[in-house]
Amino acid sequence: METSSLDFVYLESDPRTKQPSACIYLKQESTEDFADIKADRLVSSHCLTFIELDVEVRRLHAELDEIRARAKKKFYRAHAAGAGA
Repeated sequence: METSSLDFVYLESDPRTKQPSACIYLKQESTEDFADIKADRLVSSHCLTFIELDVEVRRLHAELDEIRARAKKKFYRAHAAGAGA
């Protein structure tokens, strides 16, 4: 099973804006540079400042917290149903 991890790419001069930018993406072993990152692997918008990137990190953290809470409910319900049987 192949897994991915999160990483970010930083560009000193984004070709679109000519300013520094960064974004968060799903990293796979073969991803070496920005040119290898496909749009469907991006998990954040392109950020022009650290504050924008920090907002994206906090958004992702909130999404993961929500996923954790939903999963916890499912697992505890399944455990309780199994114990009650």
